[in-house]
Amino acid sequence: MSADASKPPLLGTAREWTIDLSVAVVIGILLGLMGPFGSFFNDGPAVRVAYWVCSVAFGMVLFGTLTRLGAAGARRLGLPDWAALAPVILVGTVLLGAPLRLFAIAFWPGVIEAVPLAAWFGQCLAISTPLVVGSYVLRGRQAGEGPAPPAPALSLTSAPSEAAPSADVSHVLYLKMEDHYVRIRTEHGSRLEMGPLARVTAMLTGVEGLQTHRSWWVARRAIAGVERDGRNLRLRLVDGETAPVSRASVAKLRAAGWLADDAE
Repeated sequence: MSADASKPPLLGTAREWTIDLSVAVVIGILLGLMGPFGSFFNDGPAVRVAYWVCSVAFGMVLFGTLTRLGAAGARRLGLPDWAALAPVILVGTVLLGAPLRLFAIAFWPGVIEAVPLAAWFGQCLAISTPLVVGSYVLRGRQAGEGPAPPAPALSLTSAPSEAAPSADVSHVLYLKMEDHYVRIRTEHGSRLEMGPLARVTAMLTGVEGLQTHRSWWVARRAIAGVERDGRNLRLRLVDGETAPVSRASVAKLRAAGWLADDAE
């Protein structure tokens, strides 16, 4: 296997955070000039902009962290990334609302009487929801999860680091998504390829394999056995890993002869 340093950071790259915080500053400036939720009548534009830029930047850091952790947790449970959005928004709103209220009171003490606590958290929820959903959609597009133009042919021989393997596609055992990257596991090690799983699997011509889950593709020769836990199935692989099998993929794998007839 390749070194852990080749794995994309769980909490995102410096470039991703630079983009997130830059967007937060722009949104904060716009909100400061617009003055939503009655803040237009609080002091001049400079003070409002300062408040909103700090507030949105703090929210971006909080929700950016929660979103990445939530997506990683969802993938470990075999769920799509978006399954974490609702709990992330609710938890983040609670964590965000309290310090921001104290911050606003420091600017404008009258907030205590003017905005009840329930209304305050409702405002936080109203701002947080589109920001979190919008950030998720944009990050997915940046990673190429949507339709993408034809990409250069996959090359497993031009390794990005000394730890990466040197092998052709016939040696691929399985692919799995890790954040916005695809982990390509071969007989000799592994490497990362940025992009959607579908683009990488499309390049594996001549290799007998199937997509077993939205985030996994497995070569047939990599299978050492099948594990069952109630109605849940996992493929035991030759390197000790286990690949999840989605319920939608069970019939496909059974038809290909990968599962016993009694597999549910």
